[in-house]
Amino acid sequence: MKEINKTFLHILIVLLFPAVLCAQEVTFFKQQNMKRWGIPAGNYSGITNIEADRYALVSDKQDAEGWVEVSISFLSSANINKVQFVAQHSANQTLGKARDNEGIAYVPGQGFFIGAENDQQILGFSENGAPSGKVLSVPACFSKSNIFPNYGFESLAYNKVKGIFWTTTEQGLRTDVSAPSSPENRTPTLLRLQSFDSNLKPLHQYAYKTDAPVVKHAGRHYAFGVSELLVVNDTTLLVMERELNIPKNYNRSKCHIRIYCVNPERQQPLTDTSKPLSELDASVFLSKKLVCSFSTGFRLFGKKNLANYEGMCLGPRSEDSLQTILLVCDSQNRAGKSFFHLKDYIRVIKFP
Repeated sequence: MKEINKTFLHILIVLLFPAVLCAQEVTFFKQQNMKRWGIPAGNYSGITNIEADRYALVSDKQDAEGWVEVSISFLSSANINKVQFVAQHSANQTLGKARDNEGIAYVPGQGFFIGAENDQQILGFSENGAPSGKVLSVPACFSKSNIFPNYGFESLAYNKVKGIFWTTTEQGLRTDVSAPSSPENRTPTLLRLQSFDSNLKPLHQYAYKTDAPVVKHAGRHYAFGVSELLVVNDTTLLVMERELNIPKNYNRSKCHIRIYCVNPERQQPLTDTSKPLSELDASVFLSKKLVCSFSTGFRLFGKKNLANYEGMCLGPRSEDSLQTILLVCDSQNRAGKSFFHLKDYIRVIKFP
């Protein structure tokens, strides 16, 4: 009878709490400081796989458009063995004119596409760093005048199988929300997940609602919203929600990360993209399932692993055939004081 009860309880948990089980199955490897391998300090806000062990890191504060190429080798466990600097690819013609680059995607045969927050554009670059002239046709609703300061394009993902790009803003547009979500406005933000076809033209928009902020009092630095998207397979899209808070004295700084999966193909895209998201029924928003969540932080007398994760890409499959994803954080060029320093962390997460 006890065995039957255990079986019934297990089935009940699976039916009622699938997200919790998913989170339990995820393996978190310890985050690693890329400084140990001589990787230049940066404001790494995006990462993409080029091929095999080649990866590109994009920084949101740099002298010229471009990216840092690194080579990453892995252990049999799928954890990182070594990160090696390969080259800095920069466009000489953009020296002194770099944008606030946040997301990067590699497209075989076309090169790189980089999304920037300050001008709300997604531009193409050849593999030598020069502008390719390719530009994604961003819908007018994502214009610079319609975003809240520092809450524009933060993410960029590419589906290599279907030739589809994905992006969204970090927080809701002015036409969709009255104010950014924050400790003073503890409501979820409403986002438009925008896809583009292989001709770089707008394809579909989907409505997405984040969780509400959990921080009660904003410090000297506060950030909230979606910091990255990632295509896992033909139908699954990962959405990374991030809430960062750094108090005035730095003590008790914390970064909350939640990664959800959504399947846009199972729901209808927005039919009227001109209608404010705040006026839409809850059923229109994408259903999301928690993949994993974790926090990093800094305490004067305690843990010192604060990492503001902003980039995410696919890594290799492990020996047991599980998928890995790589996360990179923005250390603000390893900013810090005598007792407080941010580090260029990279981290592997392995999940079914």
